[in-house]
This record gives sequence, structure tokens and C-alpha cells, in this order.
Amino acid sequence: MNKKESVKQDIGKAAMACFLKYGLEKTTLEDIARSAGMTKSSLFYYYRNKEALFLEVAVKEGEEYLESLQQKTMRKKGVEARVMFYMQERYNYYKTILNLNRISTEMLKRLLPGFLSLYEAVMQKETDFLAGLLKDGIKNEEIVKTDAGKLATALLSMSDAIKHYTEQNAILKKEPEINYTKGFADIRFLLTVIFKGLKN
Repeated sequence: MNKKESVKQDIGKAAMACFLKYGLEKTTLEDIARSAGMTKSSLFYYYRNKEALFLEVAVKEGEEYLESLQQKTMRKKGVEARVMFYMQERYNYYKTILNLNRISTEMLKRLLPGFLSLYEAVMQKETDFLAGLLKDGIKNEEIVKTDAGKLATALLSMSDAIKHYTEQNAILKKEPEINYTKGFADIRFLLTVIFKGLKN
């Protein structure tokens, strides 16, 4: 790791500590700079604003979490249990990140475009992982032969569409926070129906 990456890592840790303590909206660049032991102008060299900093750190943390989650997923028995566990835990993680950092619906509205562009590479890794689970399920004759890559993409798109609908609904209604409970119940229902069809 070079010096710039090391400094960015330190800034990221300091920023996440501030976001958890004050919430994203109440945290200032001065708070982050002070916590990282640097000046605000030095911080500007690395990040133009706290939103850009949050997005980069959140996506990096998310990527590390998903790698760990994938290892835990492999301890489950059977393709349906693995896919259900993985989809549930990735959904819960996203909800937890927003709640821990006390991100309002208004702030989320500003963050989403940047988050989606940064998250594309991570999404490809998720698709490959899910496709691998499904291929194993086909090989072990747990599910019928299907295009594992297309199904993996559809499962992630379905989950994210429900999550984004839940968020957009909360944004339009100007709700103070987002309730993801019904969204995940819908995902579980659809996964159960899909796997019922895959077993026939």
C-alpha cells in the first residue's frame, strides 16, 4: 500500500467513526479532519466533500463485507438455503449501513446516483458468486438446468428493484426513515416461488 492509499484508509476510518457518532448529515469535514489528525485543506486534497468520502468508504466496506458473507454462505447446505441466506444478509447489511449512519431519505436521494456508479464492479462479483451457487445446485441436481448467469442477474435485479422501490417510496412520502421490513418479506416470497419452480 502506498502513502496516498494509507492516508485515505486512515481518513476512511476517521470518517466512519464520525458518521456513526454524529450521523452523515451532521458530520462536518472539520470533524473528519480533526479525527484523522489533519487540516481541512489537507482533507480536500483527497475528497471534495463528505458525501464522496462516505460513498467510497461505504462501497469499500461493503465489498469487504460481501467477501466475508460469501464465505459464511458456503457453510449453508443446499443451493436454496445458500441463496436465501445470501440475499437476506446483503439486504440487512445495506439497511444497517443506512440506519447506523442515520441517513435521511433526502440525503439518500443525493447519494444514490454516485453509489450506483461505484457499485457496478461489486455487483459483477456478486453476480458471479450467485451464478456459481446456482451452477453447483444444477450439478448436484437440486434444481433443474437453467442459465445460471441470467438467473443470478435476475435475482440481484429483483432484490435491488424492491429495495429501490422501498427507498423511492419513502423519499416521495418524505418519511424520516426507511422501513425495509415489507421489502424483504417480498424478496423471501419471490425466492421461495422461484425455487419451487426450479425444483420441478
